[in-house]
Formats: sequence, C-alpha cells, structure tokens
Amino acid sequence: MRETRPVGYDYWVRRAKVPMRTERSVTWQSVDSFVDRQINSEKYHVWPFANAYPVDVRFLILDRRHDVPLHRPDHLEVVIFESGELGYEVEGRSCTVHKNDIIVVGDRIRHRCLPLGISQREARSVVLSFLPNLLHSGAPLGDDVQYLMPFNLLGSSFPNVIPAGTGLSREILDFVERIRNELPGASERSRLAIKTYLRMILLALVNHYSELGATRESIYQHESNARRLAPLLERIEQRYSEPIRVNDAARLCAMSDCSFMHLFKDVTGQSFVAYLNNFRVARAQDLLASSDQAISEISLETGFCNQSYFGVIFRRITGITPLQYRMSHRRPRKAAN
Repeated sequence: MRETRPVGYDYWVRRAKVPMRTERSVTWQSVDSFVDRQINSEKYHVWPFANAYPVDVRFLILDRRHDVPLHRPDHLEVVIFESGELGYEVEGRSCTVHKNDIIVVGDRIRHRCLPLGISQREARSVVLSFLPNLLHSGAPLGDDVQYLMPFNLLGSSFPNVIPAGTGLSREILDFVERIRNELPGASERSRLAIKTYLRMILLALVNHYSELGATRESIYQHESNARRLAPLLERIEQRYSEPIRVNDAARLCAMSDCSFMHLFKDVTGQSFVAYLNNFRVARAQDLLASSDQAISEISLETGFCNQSYFGVIFRRITGITPLQYRMSHRRPRKAAN
C-alpha cells in the first residue's frame, strides 16, 4: 500500500516554484532578522501586522547557532514545524518538537525555541498569528470564547504542544494556506473567508483538546468560571453605553477586585478594560457601517466619554480611524418604495 506523506517542506517548495493562479510564492525569513527585532525591552513580542486586519502568515527559519530570547507574545499563534528539530521551552518546562508538531501559543505564557545539535543546519516553521479581537463579535460568552478556549486555558500544565501523530498539521496547513491567499483582507468577502478559515483551525484545536482526558477538568473549570461572569457580561450587553468601573464589575460577580481581574483574564483572554473597549468598538463598527449618525454621536452612544478618546481606542483596535472604517465598510442603503 502506498504511503501518504504528511504535508511538509516539499509541499511549500512545490507551491513556491509552481504557484497556482490564486496562490502566492513562499518567502522564508530568518528568526534572527524578524522575531528578535520585535521583542521589546519588557520581553514582549509585538507582532508587526502589515495591515489593519490583524492576521498574518510567516515562514520562519531558525539557524542552529541562534538562541531566541524567552518572551511573551502580544498576540495568539499557531506554529506548525516543517523540518528539523527544536528544543521548546514554555513556563519552565522543556521538550523537543519535530516535523509536523504544532505549538499553540497564547499571549500569557513565556516561551522560546532553541536549536538542537551541531549536525542540524536549520529548522523551519509556519506561523499563523492573529489578535483575539479578530473573532470578537460582541456577544458575551458566545462562540468567540469557545473558539479561543485552547489559548485561554494555556498555563504551566496545559499541553500546548500537539504531536505530529494526531494528523492535525495537514488539516491546519491547508486552512493556513487559504488564509494566506486571502490576505491582506482588502474586501468584505476576503475578510469573511479569513475568519471562516481561522475558525476552522480553532475548531480543530478545540476538538483535539476536548478529547484529551487530561484537559477535561480544565475545560469544566473554565466553563464554571464563565458562568460566574454571566451577570456582568449581560449588563455590558444591555447597558454598554453606561460607565462601569472595575470595582462595579467585581461587585456584580461577588468577588474582590483582584480575584475578579484574574478570573476575567482567565475566561476571556483579555483584561476587563480591553474586553469592554472591544465590545464597544464592535458596536460602533456596526453603527458606522449601517447608519448616518455623526461619529461624535456614535462615540457617546457606545460608551466613550468623547470623540477624541473614541478615535484613539478605535484606531488601536482596528488599525484605522472611525471615518476610514465608515468609508470602506458602509453598507448600501435600501431604496425607498
């Protein structure tokens, strides 16, 4: 019986040499020239998203002589190893990763990859990076939280390395390639396609972790914590235009401020302030695209104290100004009868 080879480096070489009409050639980059320069003095890896749509696909090479600093990302990553071997360190634990292994990287864990052995010239990996607000629909405890479950559960004991034997790399690489062909997400259709393919990747990860007995207790605990936040998230959904402070939010959940902030970050993957801003901006995006309201009115209606502050937060989250968003996303008006 003929053996089916897993998707690997030769897969990308073929695409690079003979690109199909809808595909782009592959450019491999050195970790030394790309990743290291994005790690700031506080050891955060700030991903340089090239456009307003916060998702990116890169092909990275780690030379055996190079040591990547221990760091925390400001984004989420799915890393698929294409060739070679690497030592991988996460929160004090270490292991060896091989071809077609997958690493799930959240924005709360310190990690790094290390070269192994003098006989190995280099190792290669495909990296899908994105910000969680790419999937934020504004629905409290909706599908967004479930899709991001593997990242929100990451910790010192959570198995964030998925071995090649699961066969997930082939499935995920196919969707990564589809995402890459839709970038930079310049149209509504391409943005919809990117979100759909990303959700398929995340669903594959959720299914994988849901079947692991070792993670079921963590999943149940996560769901219990989410239910504890339900009164607060319901209030945000119904009265997001009204001011709400951290101590008000903690009181709704019958918790101390410190315990609340820790729990909220565990459940949503974001701080309370970041979640609230993302929620309000999502509502503002809908109003900008569907109404003729003045931007100043929308800023107040969505809970921002003034238009200037609204503009700062909106641009920080979306990468563009409210006016630019309105001009590029305005929905056609139905003709009156």
